[in-house]
Amino acid sequence: MGAIRVLVLIPDSTRKRAGSTAGVTGPSVSEALPPGDLARLVELRTKVAAAAELAPGPDVDPAARGKVDLLSAYLRYDGNMYRHIPPEAWESRTAGVEVAIVSALYGLVLSREPIRTYGFSMAENLPGLGTLHGWWQEGGLPEVLAALVKGARPERIVDLLSLEYRKAVDGYRDAVKAPVEAIDFPGLGRASQPRRGEAVAEVLRGKR
Repeated sequence: MGAIRVLVLIPDSTRKRAGSTAGVTGPSVSEALPPGDLARLVELRTKVAAAAELAPGPDVDPAARGKVDLLSAYLRYDGNMYRHIPPEAWESRTAGVEVAIVSALYGLVLSREPIRTYGFSMAENLPGLGTLHGWWQEGGLPEVLAALVKGARPERIVDLLSLEYRKAVDGYRDAVKAPVEAIDFPGLGRASQPRRGEAVAEVLRGKR
């Protein structure tokens, strides 16, 4: 994984595109996490996958056997925010810009990391886990995100997370030195998603 100057934080999307790309690869959170934090993240992912009755696969646990259809995260997610990020912004991103997605299944994934489809968000409940944003937060996702930031050493962080996703990582800012720009869209509700996508595109293009 190349040097990161700007790390953008965004939420995942309940809506997903179908399909797969053979041999898809991309920069991964595993490249920036210390072994202990990666093991912790894999353990949390595995518990969510089990609660959701998802098939095992190496996208959740690198040691697991099984085959699932995988697609780069920025292509897989298909919500309103993602629809307002043009393909060329992703594919011709400014050097040094990386996007980390807070995910109800994976906890954290980078935008080009290969992922499967799954049908739930941080705002939802899973049997035995309760509301996912609270479960992830209590399970240590803020510490994992802080470890990612420390490993990547970005110059700044642009936080475009929505409410439930920001709750899932609440506390990470206390453990990092990089300045955090939290961008909100008060009063817009779901109408904030296009604006959020446009802001992501601006950062990818180096205009923000």
